Amino acid sequence: MYGVSKITSEQNIMLTTFPSAHYSAQSLAEHLDVFARAGIVVDMICQSAPKGDSVDFSFTTSYKNFAAVMKALPEAAKVHPPLISGGYSKINLYGEDMVTCCGVASRALTALAGANVEIALITTSDLDISLLIRQQDEDAALAALQAAFEL
Repeated sequence: MYGVSKITSEQNIMLTTFPSAHYSAQSLAEHLDVFARAGIVVDMICQSAPKGDSVDFSFTTSYKNFAAVMKALPEAAKVHPPLISGGYSKINLYGEDMVTCCGVASRALTALAGANVEIALITTSDLDISLLIRQQDEDAALAALQAAFEL
């Protein structure tokens, strides 16, 4: 187990990244508000460390939302369009013991590296780790993670 009690996966995930987005609380809130008003559920929200007055800002959503995402893009983003790609799976490692267990992320990344699975995005909370990987690597990733966490 090593802190993880359940591993799940979801296919057909799309990654949207705004490279060099303006670094301000207002800017990031406005980005997300546009998609919320369009009824688009976003997940795995990730921001890089600031680089001057910019950050890289990413989120995932189901690929079925592709047309809605394109339609909802703010005018400012159309001048500097986001990078949008599909063909991903999201793997979620969950465990209430993660709060007090050291090395969960290390064990997961080591297992995926051993299976030659590249990670496109990682987000975490106290109880879970979400990993975005290429959909074609899902079976290998799940097998490696289940072995690593003895599930």
